[in-house]
Amino acid sequence: MKKHKHSFLWIHYTIITFIILMITALIVGVIALFMYHQKLIDPAKQHPSLPIVIILAISVLIGTILSAGSARKILKPLTDFNQALDKVARGDFSVSLTKQHHTKEIRDLYNNFNKMTQELNSIETLRDDFIVNVSHEFKTPLTAIEGYATLLQDEHLDDYERQDYTQMIIQSVHQLSTLTGNILQLSKIENNSLPTEKECFRIDEQIRQVIVFLEPEWSAKQIDLHLDLAKLDYLGHKTLLMQVWTNLISNAIKFSEEHDQIYIQLTEEDKHIKIVIKDTGIGMSDIVIQKAFDKFYQGDSTRHTFGNGLGLALVKRIVDLSGGDIILTSTETVGTTFTILLPKQDA
Repeated sequence: MKKHKHSFLWIHYTIITFIILMITALIVGVIALFMYHQKLIDPAKQHPSLPIVIILAISVLIGTILSAGSARKILKPLTDFNQALDKVARGDFSVSLTKQHHTKEIRDLYNNFNKMTQELNSIETLRDDFIVNVSHEFKTPLTAIEGYATLLQDEHLDDYERQDYTQMIIQSVHQLSTLTGNILQLSKIENNSLPTEKECFRIDEQIRQVIVFLEPEWSAKQIDLHLDLAKLDYLGHKTLLMQVWTNLISNAIKFSEEHDQIYIQLTEEDKHIKIVIKDTGIGMSDIVIQKAFDKFYQGDSTRHTFGNGLGLALVKRIVDLSGGDIILTSTETVGTTFTILLPKQDA
């Protein structure tokens, strides 16, 4: 069992109380001696209870003053903490508390509070960015659907134009469907609501299925595919990994020019299964590489290329969920290489 750390906060306040009592007693003693030497108190002439009452009154007065001053100092961290919590409750996540305090528990409290506000501020920023990006990504295809649907109402359209507009509507609907599916999948992964059951399957056969599925795309560009796939069984999330290969190979095709090359290699190493997907396409800049796995980030700022900026973010999270690692290297005008390392397991 985990041992709980002992709190010494009570010792701190006990020492403060003891010091207050000692100071009060010392001051009262000095005052009593002074009054005795000045013959302000003469037990022979006065009732015995009178000096006691005077000393008690002085003790209460001094103790109250000292306690009020010390209590204000002791309770100030809690007052500051309460005011900071009130700001957080009002939606201000930029507030922070200074951690310079002589009591360890107060320092830890402030430190944890600052961590909480930083996380809340980060979540708030991500939420705002998410809303802006999702709104934009939904607006673009919806605007296209509305525009082409309006054009279809023209009775003078010929069959070629009508077919072309209908195809654009279908493509926009497909874009919306893909975006919605990726958002739901990312949400399930990040909330750990995906099924934990794993199954045994052949990775090489799965990659071949993806290549066959994407055949119309790479055939249209006359891209040469070079495959070097070892026969490997793997125990993992079959459906999720299918999305990894689909996204990466689809991206390789999308950002390749006609007659370019795509290399796909599957090998087994000592501790990992290694998958390399390399293209000779347009490549990426250093800035794009740094943000490639961020949600909604697209290197093509003009958005001429079909996509919603969620593909690589989804790939990264699936690989992380599988306990693996993904490495991206790229050079502009030379090409891009994705290397996926999955932990080798007994299947």
